[in-house]
Amino acid sequence: MRRYGPWLAAALVVLSNLAAWRVAALNRRGEPEAVLVLTERELRLPVRQAENTALTLRLVFERWRERGNTVVTEAGWFDRAKLEAIGFDCSRPLTPEHAEYYRTRAPRSTFAALEYGEGSSLDSRLILVDVDNDPGTLRARHPDRRRVAIVEATVSMRFVSNPGQPPFLAGRITSVLPGEINVPREWRGLLEGLRPGPEAATVWPPPLREPRFRATVAWGKRLEPWITHVELLTPEPAR
Repeated sequence: MRRYGPWLAAALVVLSNLAAWRVAALNRRGEPEAVLVLTERELRLPVRQAENTALTLRLVFERWRERGNTVVTEAGWFDRAKLEAIGFDCSRPLTPEHAEYYRTRAPRSTFAALEYGEGSSLDSRLILVDVDNDPGTLRARHPDRRRVAIVEATVSMRFVSNPGQPPFLAGRITSVLPGEINVPREWRGLLEGLRPGPEAATVWPPPLREPRFRATVAWGKRLEPWITHVELLTPEPAR
């Protein structure tokens, strides 16, 4: 039996690769669910690692804009009603006695709409604009497939209590799935030289910079993204 071990292991690898290929093929069948052109603001390069030959880009979007000591003073659109709509129990009074109850509710899985907008900031221009448990309903509310991507997401609930202000509930996206996008081999050479060194891993938040590349990202039927094109950007001359 021992002599068959390597063959069985190899067979399992082949079967796993075939299963992954089939899932990817189903995801990319037909027209993409969405196609967005993003830049380095929204697609962050990982730190360079000698032992890792793969390259993935981390999808970055704006949530609470929590840079520095920003204090959240309002829920915005992701309020109590929206939290209830996606399944959170918000029936208890918003009083200090129930703060622990709200703060310990388990996160929930749902779908989120990420919209690419214009602007002059170096922050990500991919903005969370809506959530819903039905991706079809979410797409109907945001039909522009060149500006809005529908993604799987994990949502948490926050009980916010600021001095001199009544407590309120606010939703927050803690992650999207998948949060990283693989760079196909044909485009890796363009981006490898832009990757930060290991020392960059100790810097948080990462420094903002003018984007050095743009990439076209398509989302398929299973809402899984893949990169179809990458190009380097020429920095604008200093004025």
